[in-house]
Amino acid sequence: MEQTTAKESVPNSDSADTVHSPDTDHSPEPPQTITNLQLSVVISGLWLSLFLCSLETTIVSTSLIHISNDLDDLNQASWIVVAYLLTFNAFILIWSKLSDTFGTKWLLLSANFIFFVFSIACAVSKTMVQLIIFRAFQGIGGSGMYSLVFVVMAQIVPLDKLGICTGILSSVAPGIAVVFAILGKFMTNPKSKKEVQASMKTMDLVGAFLSLAWAIPLIFALQEGGDRYEWNSGVIIGTLVTGVVMLILFALWEGWVYRHSSIDGIFPVRLLKRSVTVLIFLSLLWLGFTFYVPVIQIPQRFQHVNNTTATRAGILVLPLTLVSPCSALCSGILVGKNRHWAPALAILGGCLNVIGITLISTLPIDSDISHAQYGYQVLIGLSLGLLTPSLMYLIKIQVDEKDIAGAMGVGNMGRTLGGCIGLAIGGSLLHTELDKDLPKFLSEEQIEALAVSSSLARSMLTEEQQIRVGEVYGRGFNMQFKALIAFAGLSLITAILLYFAHIRSMNEKDLNEVEHREDSNERDSD
Repeated sequence: MEQTTAKESVPNSDSADTVHSPDTDHSPEPPQTITNLQLSVVISGLWLSLFLCSLETTIVSTSLIHISNDLDDLNQASWIVVAYLLTFNAFILIWSKLSDTFGTKWLLLSANFIFFVFSIACAVSKTMVQLIIFRAFQGIGGSGMYSLVFVVMAQIVPLDKLGICTGILSSVAPGIAVVFAILGKFMTNPKSKKEVQASMKTMDLVGAFLSLAWAIPLIFALQEGGDRYEWNSGVIIGTLVTGVVMLILFALWEGWVYRHSSIDGIFPVRLLKRSVTVLIFLSLLWLGFTFYVPVIQIPQRFQHVNNTTATRAGILVLPLTLVSPCSALCSGILVGKNRHWAPALAILGGCLNVIGITLISTLPIDSDISHAQYGYQVLIGLSLGLLTPSLMYLIKIQVDEKDIAGAMGVGNMGRTLGGCIGLAIGGSLLHTELDKDLPKFLSEEQIEALAVSSSLARSMLTEEQQIRVGEVYGRGFNMQFKALIAFAGLSLITAILLYFAHIRSMNEKDLNEVEHREDSNERDSD
């Protein structure tokens, strides 16, 4: 049976914008080898794990209003999404770094188990508070599932097959038992007991705590500011200041650990010394804004503005949810053919993103469904599918093997952080529009009913009032997407800069390899 090398030599990231020869990696561990059959089976298990994690977003986004109506608390609907994303983002770096200590196999299975348990808890929730709490714990499991899948892929997939495998994994839009059966049987755990014990002595526990301490209050402030609390209220100012202070402490601590300590920092500071990796992380941050907001808010728009059911909203968003995975698969195949395709596809994805986001921000605000928006969804889906595999591929070829887990953690954290901030900004803009316009034609009692349940509110509103409510929501959703245009533009600019940084980096790598071969030939001739 043909075998493939599980660990590929990759450029060293310790020096700024310099890519060293692969021979500089003096890892004491011999590379793992797995058969092509085993690789295929493991990839299928990873796909299932990622499928379950990604399916959650699609299901919740389309049924958000229906769930909130059932629990009589439409005003807190956004927290069903934000609670999940908050813990999802907060634990990404922790899961990725723990994989350096304990290995990936049992951590990934543990993440699947946590996701499974709290998915059941969410299903049996009786109140909105229960659901939000269980969604937060579900986000912890989902965070591990998402981040560790890409860590495993970067560790075991050979470079020549990385593009297609990335495309396959990025094409997910099942069951936990199947994941356990496949990964438990066929996936190996390279960490020995002695290695785990040695790694535990250098774990960055302070960094792990600080990574949670800055994200939670900061995202809370962005989500609740201008909604439940005024921006100048003590709650918002307090949590905002706490989040910023903790973020500064986190940065200072990780910088100190990198320079003066033997602790293995949770954040790979050395990667910030290279412009190409910084640009990759920025690209993933901007991607988060334009990924989560359309996926979450377009189904909401169909229901609030066009008066569709949750089921029909899920069908109407298919141009986005089907095109994106198909585009991701094609992108993965292309980047595997030529290493320069990845940044080029990121530029193409950035262009389509700007166009799609701009167009969808101009949709009419009446209750009739504009057929043009299906084309706009296709453009956004194409852009998301092109961007994700390209950026993940660039991490693999631009980051040293020992930093892969940390780099994947930072990249995924940036993506979800961008999504959290984007949803918070969008929610604030929507509530600002509602607070400004609804009191013009609705009574206080009617507005309160609208915050509790849209079905309850309809029974209290005249037909004309229902039409005007839909128009107010339409303006609010359009404002959200207009705000996204700026982040889509930043994504395109960053992709262009990334293209030139990547070309320069690869040229330096080729030059170093030529010089290394010449030195070796000279030594052999002597």
